[in-house]
Amino acid sequence: MGIKSPNMEENNNPQPGLSQVPKEESVFGKYHVFIKSIIIFVLLLIFIIPQVIIHSLIDEREGNQTQAFVDISSKWSGRQTITGPILVLPYLEYYRDTNKVMRSVKHHLYILPDKVDFDGKVLPEKRHRNIYEVVVYNSKVKINASFGKFNLNTITIPKENFIWKEASVVLGLSDMRGIKEKLEMRFDNENYQFNPGVVARDVFESGAISQLMIDSVDKFLASGHDISLDIDLKGSEQLFFVPVGKTTKVKVNSSWQTPAFNGQFLPDTSTVDVNGFTANWKVLHLNRNYPQMFIDDAYNISYSAFGVDLIMPIDGYQKTSRSVKYAMMIILLTFLVFFFVEITQQKRIHPFNYIIVGFALCLFYTLLLSFSEYMIFSLAYLIATVMTVAAITYFIYYLFKGTRVYAAIGGMLTLLYGFMFVIIQLESYALLIGSLGLFIVMFAIMNYTRKIDWYNLGKTKAK
Repeated sequence: MGIKSPNMEENNNPQPGLSQVPKEESVFGKYHVFIKSIIIFVLLLIFIIPQVIIHSLIDEREGNQTQAFVDISSKWSGRQTITGPILVLPYLEYYRDTNKVMRSVKHHLYILPDKVDFDGKVLPEKRHRNIYEVVVYNSKVKINASFGKFNLNTITIPKENFIWKEASVVLGLSDMRGIKEKLEMRFDNENYQFNPGVVARDVFESGAISQLMIDSVDKFLASGHDISLDIDLKGSEQLFFVPVGKTTKVKVNSSWQTPAFNGQFLPDTSTVDVNGFTANWKVLHLNRNYPQMFIDDAYNISYSAFGVDLIMPIDGYQKTSRSVKYAMMIILLTFLVFFFVEITQQKRIHPFNYIIVGFALCLFYTLLLSFSEYMIFSLAYLIATVMTVAAITYFIYYLFKGTRVYAAIGGMLTLLYGFMFVIIQLESYALLIGSLGLFIVMFAIMNYTRKIDWYNLGKTKAK
């Protein structure tokens, strides 16, 4: 009566998802290791699919944010580039056609100022479209320009060919919807109104024009000229300037704390702090590849534009995308821990458990993406990490009752996510820190597995 049946198992309550290896058979031999390695490899390949889907989801959400910017800027005003002021002198070129009949064609001589100063104050605002924020601005820009005496001897155009009654000053603006108040200038102590439109689209895509009243051509050519004007301009995200002067000076200040100075020239001096930014540029005509006087579309001057972008501090999409690149590493290391548990504890783990944990690790990135749209990235990362690590640790706790495997895996995941957070915050040093981290992981694996007898896994354990 006290004798146990030979067929009675010693452990009648195996843990769910685990199977204790019978002592009489060594399923942890080399064939089992090989088969399980193949299974893990196949699972890793399968988990590339959700990573691709997550990347696609990030691109879609980022596209929605871009569309929100397009929608708002299309109703507010887009990126602004200020070109000018430039003096435009139309003239006629005469020629004889094949029938010896005298004909004429109209051209435009563009004369750039000797000196132009821009002094801009940018007042940023945040506009919302659904859950997305877009930065727009109001700006007040003071423009002062001066022209020297015109020496028409440097060009081969007779003075009498000029159409002096059509002489004008043109100010290029990339989006005319941004003009808030009437635009007028002071030209040689006289006031002139600007009207929409440009004389030709050789240099300007859009802008405003002011017709000059020239009483005496000789007097006009014999003296220099000064222009001053103020412009209240709306725009979105970007304010650029084209350096049309022999000397172009630009000063921009704003309360925006995250500017990016872009274009062909960086500022000579700039300060960025909690109160905003101030930037100063000085560009000479020698720094760009077009002269102070040219005809029609002989030169493309817009390429030389420079200025400032008002960057939204929310970079959740970029950082989430960078974090997904490390998904395979985290899944691989987690599966390796499972695999070593099978070897050292001689407990078989069903592939379904690998799949569950793998999907939980992938779900981390959708949580991160979702939370980062509503809060700062660091807080979103913390919440997603706590949720993911807690869920996996809870699952493993019931899978490996009686062992501390759950604590080891939970601690490992916490370290991995913490390490990944540090890497994605870095840019210049990300490769260095990442390489050192992977080296430490590799050394830890080498040290842990150095005493495993891979040919007698059913008989030995890691020491």
